[in-house]
Amino acid sequence: MIYVVELPDHGYPRAWFAFDKQDFAHKMATMTSPEVERYVYWDEAEAVAAFEGRDPLIADKAMWRARHALHEQLVALDVLTDD
Repeated sequence: MIYVVELPDHGYPRAWFAFDKQDFAHKMATMTSPEVERYVYWDEAEAVAAFEGRDPLIADKAMWRARHALHEQLVALDVLTDD
């Protein structure tokens, strides 16, 4: 799976997933908001590492909402447990 964290100019970050590259390309083609910065994690290992603070783009304390959105997505897909 591919995991994406979106950081809109206004509002809270959100995370979503795609099953594979084809699904990812389809979802990206349907999104029309250029005011959104996206961080893409190409597999579960990258996404978990990012959540754990190993991606400097979202590791800062100010980016806790982005990490939280990613965490919620990982828990929803049973990659992580909600402990």
